[in-house]
Amino acid sequence: MNAAIWVMQCLLSAFFIMPGVGKVSGSKQKHIADGHLKPGASIIPIRVLGVLELLGCVGIIVPWLTGISVVLTPVAAICFSIVMLAGIAIHLQKKEYKMLPLLVVVLALALIVAYFRFGNSNHS
Repeated sequence: MNAAIWVMQCLLSAFFIMPGVGKVSGSKQKHIADGHLKPGASIIPIRVLGVLELLGCVGIIVPWLTGISVVLTPVAAICFSIVMLAGIAIHLQKKEYKMLPLLVVVLALALIVAYFRFGNSNHS
């Protein structure tokens, strides 16, 4: 089971790397063009979310791998779950249903990782 959870952790990290980098490095005009930001709105919340996603990519792997502060791994999984719930709510609100299956799968992966890593936080 540990190997399966590791695969899920790696998939979660991989899933959040590209959006995190895009949010941190993308121009304000690109975010406006992509519909992520309204003209005149601040880019700061998008940048902060990108940084948090990138920190989550590290937090979902490194603590459990090193055995240092292992509780941070399931905490990162819970945070990814919150991001996915928010994403699902936003897509439902905008009536954008195409992405929902993927978001639900990622939410499920994050919840599974959180459950098993919290339940095994002695790092077996």
